[in-house]
Amino acid sequence: MRIGIVTFWQSDDNYGQQLQCWALQRYLKKLGHEPFLIRYLYKESVWRKWLKIMVKTALIYPLLGWWRHREVRRMEAVNRVKNKVRRFEEFRDNHINQTQRIYGTLKELRLDPPVADVYIGGSDQIWHPVLLRWKDSRAFWLDFGGDRVRRIAYAASFGVDKCPSGLQAELSGRLSRFDALSVREESGVSICQAAGKEAVHVLDPTLLLSKDDYLSLMEDIPGKFSPYMYIYSINISKKEDIRWSELRGFAEREGLSLIVTPASGYLPGRELFEGVEYRYATIPEWLSLIRYSGFVVTTSFHGVVFCICFHKPFIYFPLSGTHAKGNSRVLNLLSKLSLSDNVWKVPGDFERIYNLPVDWDKVEELLAPLRDKSVSFLKQVLS
Repeated sequence: MRIGIVTFWQSDDNYGQQLQCWALQRYLKKLGHEPFLIRYLYKESVWRKWLKIMVKTALIYPLLGWWRHREVRRMEAVNRVKNKVRRFEEFRDNHINQTQRIYGTLKELRLDPPVADVYIGGSDQIWHPVLLRWKDSRAFWLDFGGDRVRRIAYAASFGVDKCPSGLQAELSGRLSRFDALSVREESGVSICQAAGKEAVHVLDPTLLLSKDDYLSLMEDIPGKFSPYMYIYSINISKKEDIRWSELRGFAEREGLSLIVTPASGYLPGRELFEGVEYRYATIPEWLSLIRYSGFVVTTSFHGVVFCICFHKPFIYFPLSGTHAKGNSRVLNLLSKLSLSDNVWKVPGDFERIYNLPVDWDKVEELLAPLRDKSVSFLKQVLS
């Protein structure tokens, strides 16, 4: 079957976003289907852009100070230059089947919908409640195409633990056209039930595949065998978010060099650390950096996923403040795989976790039924 997929896809530096898109296509191809990415580029309305500018000008910039605003703008400009080295667009062109056309509005999708037997929405936070307020975001709820096209959600995420009560009716309406629903977080099951729809909790698409699938992307990447610790720096605003003083001191004592890849998530990527080697890696290079590292430090869900995939020792630093909501899916996964001890909790934890033995056979044993459940969902709804 031809399967059109709607998800977030346009990042120039978020490795997890690109790999979840690639992984779902890879798995669907294994099932004998013809998946492709529907390149929908959600655009803010003109009035909303002006509203944001007015709010920033009147409220945010005076509080932050113009100097800080200028620093953020400078950082974004620097990132645009450095992100070219990552070659994400080249990866999409070479490894992800996609529509030739980029759709900019819901109207464009409705007037000329991609030809497919099935539309899939997911993965990623394509169902965040903020998007419920704007009509064009209905594209993420697959509100286009004919009635004969089956509509399925795979590992779609709301990005919150519950939907605001004032948006329940809108959500219920948007879910009404779906033939089958699955969500990335357990909280998403409850949100769907509150909207009158049943949903299944499934794994992120990156966990549907085996190590060998990812090795196929890395065939031409030489390994780096000198001992190093790899830091995937995403959603970090200051050095001590990952206990930098403790981490650096330990690396020096152990004779480990430090390699850092900054990336953007809730926050733009930044070069925060001194005395390290910064690598603006391509996607195959990023996978290789994890594979050949002696130890991985991350605040990222997908950073954790690929440590599990390559059986790499790691430490997860939970996010704090307004971004702490992003911890739940990581902590939930680690709990199910008996890896909760890899989460930093108190000062001095770094050395304990670095020396922590991991029974990877047990991890794979615990992961297998979760993967089987996710695979069964896809096979059943696509049969």
